[in-house]
Amino acid sequence: MNFFRQLMLRLAVKGTDLTLTSPEGWQILGHGPTWAKVPVVADTQLQISAAYSAIRLIAETVGTLPLHLMQETGSGRVKATSHNLYGLVHDQPNEYMTSVEWKEAVVVSLATMGQSYNYVESFESTGRVVSIQPVHKSRVTPQVRDGVIRYNLTRPTGVVAELQRRQICPIRGFGGVGELEGYAPHRLHANSLALTVAVEKYGAEFFGSGARPTGIITTKAEFGEKSRNQIRAGFAQYMRDSWTKGELPVLDGETTYSPVTTPNDEAQFIETRKLQIAEIARIYRVPLHMLMEMDKASYANTEQANKHFLDYTLLSYLKRIEAGLNSCLLTAQERSKGYYFKFDVRGLLRGDSTQRAQYYVSMRTAGAITQNEIRDLEDMPIKQGADDLHVPLNMAPSSMLADILAGKTNGAA
Repeated sequence: MNFFRQLMLRLAVKGTDLTLTSPEGWQILGHGPTWAKVPVVADTQLQISAAYSAIRLIAETVGTLPLHLMQETGSGRVKATSHNLYGLVHDQPNEYMTSVEWKEAVVVSLATMGQSYNYVESFESTGRVVSIQPVHKSRVTPQVRDGVIRYNLTRPTGVVAELQRRQICPIRGFGGVGELEGYAPHRLHANSLALTVAVEKYGAEFFGSGARPTGIITTKAEFGEKSRNQIRAGFAQYMRDSWTKGELPVLDGETTYSPVTTPNDEAQFIETRKLQIAEIARIYRVPLHMLMEMDKASYANTEQANKHFLDYTLLSYLKRIEAGLNSCLLTAQERSKGYYFKFDVRGLLRGDSTQRAQYYVSMRTAGAITQNEIRDLEDMPIKQGADDLHVPLNMAPSSMLADILAGKTNGAA
C-alpha cells in the first residue's frame, strides 16, 4: 500500500492522470513511450548485446577484485583478518552466495537501476553481523519522516518491514540533489536504448524475410476490396513459399511489384549499428574497445588500457561500495579505531611479465619492497632470509652527507 500511496501522490503533484488512455501517467513508472515507439524497461538493458557486455564487464571485473577489511595501526595498514566482517565480505557474505557473486549482484543493480540494497542480518544482543544479502530494488521503498530515513522492505511473504539504514545498507549510484536513490540508465536514456532495439528489430525483420523489401503490387485489372485482400494474402503466401523453397517468383504480365522499403545501404545500417555501440559505451562509460569495437583502439599496452578503465569506469563503483559498507557495517567506534573496507586493484594493474619485472626491479632497488613481498605478489612461496630491505651503496641520507662534510671541515682545521 505504501508504494501505491507514493505513486498516486507523485501523480497528483505532477497533475497527471493514471488511466489506460493517458500514457503520460505511466511514464512515471518508467514504461512510457519512446521516440522509436519501443518500450524500455530495466531488463531491456540486458537484452541489448552491447549494454549486456558493458554491464557484465563492469560487474565481473569488480567481482574478481578482492575486498578486504583493513585497519590503520601504528606500524601501517594491515588486513583485519580476525574481525568477523572480514570473512563475510572477502569469502562468503551469506549461505547461498560467494563474495564474487555478491559483488557482481551489487554492481549489476547499480549499473542497471542506479541503486543497490543489501539486507544486513545481525544478532540483536551483540550487533554482530552474520549475513549480508542483496535485495532487489523493487522490494525497497525509502521514505523520510521527521527528518529520519526509513526503508520499507517487502519480504517474500508480503509482509512489509520498516528498517533503519544500517539494516538495509543502501549503496546509491549517480543521482541528483534530494534524490534518495540513484538514476536508472533505462529511464534517462530510454530513447537511445529504444533506438538500438529498433535498429536490431529492423535488421532482424529485413533479413528474416530473405532480405526482400516490402512493396506495392500494381495491376491494370479492376477488383473490389474483398478481391484485393485475397490477392494481397495470396501474393504474400506465394512470396514466402518462393523464399523457403529457393524458387524465383514470377508475376503475371500486367502485374508489377515496386519495393518501398529503404535498402540497408541507403539507410546506413552497419554505420548505425556501430554508432549505437558507441552510444552504449558512453552511457555506461566503458572504453569502446572493451565492447569488442576495435576500430579506434589506441592503447600501447594492457596496463595502460586497464588503468583507463579503472580510473574512469570502475573507481566510482568501488568508492561507492566502500563508502556504503563503511557507513552501514562498521560502527562509529570501529571507524575511529581505523577499520575500513578497501578493494585491492593491484591485480588489475599487473600488466604483462616484462612490465611487472621492471616495476619490481625499480621498487627493489629503491629499497621499497623485499624479495618476499615480490614473491607474495607473484603467488610464490615465501623464503627464509628474504625479508631484508636493500639499498644502493652509492646512496645515503642527506643528513649523513652533511655530517661527512662537517667532519672533513673539522679535520682540515
